Amino acid sequence: MDTIQPSEVDTPESAAAAYDAQDQLSELIDSPALGWKVGATSPASQEKLGVKTPICGPVFERTILQSGDKVDLSYFHHQPGLESEFAFTIGLTVRPGGPAMTAATAREMVSSVHVAIELVCSRFEENFEADPALLVADGALHAALILGPGSKPEKVADLSSHQLRTQINGEDIGIGTGAEVLGNPYESLAWLCNHLNKRGLTLPSGSVVTTGAATGLHLTETNQEIATDGGILGSATLNLVG
Repeated sequence: MDTIQPSEVDTPESAAAAYDAQDQLSELIDSPALGWKVGATSPASQEKLGVKTPICGPVFERTILQSGDKVDLSYFHHQPGLESEFAFTIGLTVRPGGPAMTAATAREMVSSVHVAIELVCSRFEENFEADPALLVADGALHAALILGPGSKPEKVADLSSHQLRTQINGEDIGIGTGAEVLGNPYESLAWLCNHLNKRGLTLPSGSVVTTGAATGLHLTETNQEIATDGGILGSATLNLVG
């Protein structure tokens, strides 16, 4: 797919303007938003993207793939990056105006926990190196999400110490824990809820939230089978073709 030169668009001058632009872009996408992704949830990823806080973007129905699917990489603007993540399905509606969320209160909202694969890239020629305000406006790099099976939150008492393995063609290429995600994936969910609260946005029951990379960012190639293995939480897989 064709990419965009940053000179072709106006760069938002603030984070608020970047999220306003993101909202406008979302309205143009012919697919309902079913949740959110949170990114830049580690010091390394914040440094890479040139931000000082996490970022977020909507997850659309058309970007949610089934575990085991085949996906043609020519569908994306760049060869996407691969991230292994913890994701949640939300069990109640969170409306703006409520109290600030903590990791503990966020956990109470979760109906199921999933391991997930997120594919990430941007529409811009520089991909990850584009101005961070443009990356936020462009949906915070979200390209696709693949969920593993759902488990009750109590199945893993402490996600911060739970391990995920990123695999390509059956070989481990990255290992990490939930501690890489703001110290705990529930902290990432709490951050998102507080962020949406400030923007006056509702997080509906049934929404999917993926919380950020637990094993770092990994490059992909065609003809690969990629997987996130979460042990007792199950796994998510995807076949990359092109």
